[in-house]
Amino acid sequence: VEKLCFSVMNSMVYLINKICFAPNNTSPEGSDFDPEYARSRFLAKFEQFAGKVEELVAGPFIMGDTLPIHADYLLYACLADIKNFAPQAIREGSKLSDFMHKFWSYRSPIRRWFKSNESKHGEYIRPPVPHIMELLPED
Repeated sequence: VEKLCFSVMNSMVYLINKICFAPNNTSPEGSDFDPEYARSRFLAKFEQFAGKVEELVAGPFIMGDTLPIHADYLLYACLADIKNFAPQAIREGSKLSDFMHKFWSYRSPIRRWFKSNESKHGEYIRPPVPHIMELLPED
């Protein structure tokens, strides 16, 4: 799951950077950035990612109907970023949409740790701002 998340996030960031900051990228209208073009290029790659990840999600979470594990948190953070960039990527009723809904509404004991000051110090995969707990509702 980590390798898949890393790969799809790299694709998204690469496309955004290439389209936003490429000095030779100019459209006839004079605009250097076309977000719809970036989204359409990304969505083609996302379809492959979605199929591979859906195979790994055994139930509402990666390990089935258990407590979320590290990979679930990583996948949720990845999907939240993707949903912000291309909301149409995650179709309602799909396995990934069900995963996001279940993760969003699940009252996991680990949330207490994420809300503590202890969780805000140290090195993690995602930067401290925005903190993942800011993306989740209160219990």
